Amino acid sequence: MRPYLMLIPVLTIAALTACERSITGLPPVAVPATAETASVAGAGDAADDPGFWRASDPALSRILGTDKQSGLYVYDLAGETLQYLDVGRMNNTDVRYGYDAGGEIVDIAVATDRTRIGLFVFFIDPATGMVSEAPGGALPHYFDDPYGLCLWSRPDGGVDVFFTEDDTGRFSQLRLGFEDGVMTSEEVRSFTIGTITEGCTVDDRTGTVYMAEENVGVWRFSADPSAGDDRVMFAEIDNQALVADAEGVTLWPSEAHGDRLVVSSQGDSAYAVFDLETAELIGRFEIAGGEIDRTTETDGIDIHAGALPGYPEGLFLAQDDAEDTGGQNFKIVDLRDVRLALEGWSAAGGD
Repeated sequence: MRPYLMLIPVLTIAALTACERSITGLPPVAVPATAETASVAGAGDAADDPGFWRASDPALSRILGTDKQSGLYVYDLAGETLQYLDVGRMNNTDVRYGYDAGGEIVDIAVATDRTRIGLFVFFIDPATGMVSEAPGGALPHYFDDPYGLCLWSRPDGGVDVFFTEDDTGRFSQLRLGFEDGVMTSEEVRSFTIGTITEGCTVDDRTGTVYMAEENVGVWRFSADPSAGDDRVMFAEIDNQALVADAEGVTLWPSEAHGDRLVVSSQGDSAYAVFDLETAELIGRFEIAGGEIDRTTETDGIDIHAGALPGYPEGLFLAQDDAEDTGGQNFKIVDLRDVRLALEGWSAAGGD
C-alpha cells in the first residue's frame, strides 16, 4: 500500500505540469519561414539567441547565432554557415555599430560567456563582415552563471551591456571600455529583477530597456544607471498575450505603422506584438505553414527592419527548439509577411 500511496502525488504533479504546458494564449496567425540556418553542432538544448549585423552592402549582412554548448555561428542571409567561433558556451548575443576601439572603429557583438563566467566581446570588420575575438575580449564577472544580454549605444558613443544571472534574477549594467589595447568593463548599476530573467532589448533612441522576467512579464526601465531600480510592468504573463515563459524580446521600429515590441511567448510557441508606446496588444503570430518546419518553444528572437535582398521590409529571426532534421537552428522570416498577417489578426479567431 505504501508505494501506491506515494505514487499519487507524483501522478498529480505530472498531471498539473502537463496541464500547465497545455495552456494556449489568444489564437495566433500563421506566418511561414522563408529560410533557415544550418543546425548548430550542440546536441539537445543548444541553439539559443540570434543577432543581426547589417553590412554597408546589405547583401553581405550577417546573422549571428549562439550555441550555448560551444560557441558562436555566423550565417549569410540564406542561412549558410560562414564562420564558427569555437569560444565556449555563448548564451545570448547582441550587436552594435561604430565602436571606438582605441582609434579603430569597429562594430561589436557581445555574448554572455558561461565557460569563463562573464562576457565575451567580438569585433566585426565593417568592410568584410568577418567576426573575430576582440583583444582581451573575455571579461570576467562575479555572477555564477551569466544568462541574458542586450546592448545600449549611449548618446556619447559608448556601449553599455545589460545582462542577467540564471535563476537568481540578478541584473548588472557594465560600461565597456578599451584601454592599453584590450577591452575593459566597469559595473555602473546592479539590482535584482525578482525571479529568472533572460530576454531583453534596448531602444537606443529613448534609452529604454525592456527586460523579460520569464514567469512574470516584461519590465520597462531607463537605461540611465542613475534611475536605480525604478521600473514599470510593460506586459504581464496573462495566458492571453503571453504564456510563460516570456523569453526573447526585440524592437520592431517602423514609421509606417508605429514602433512595436515583439516577445517570444515560449509556453505556446507564439510571438506577441505590442504597441511600444501604449503597450496594447497588436496581435500574435506563429512561424508555421510553409515548406520549412514550424518553430516551437523559441528562446531568442531579433528583428532587422530595413530593406534587404529578398526582404523589402526586413526580417524576423527566431530560435527553433526542434528542427525537423534534428538539432536546433534559427528560422528567417520575411517581416512583410508578419506585418500582413497581423493586419488580419483578431483576438476571437486568429485570422
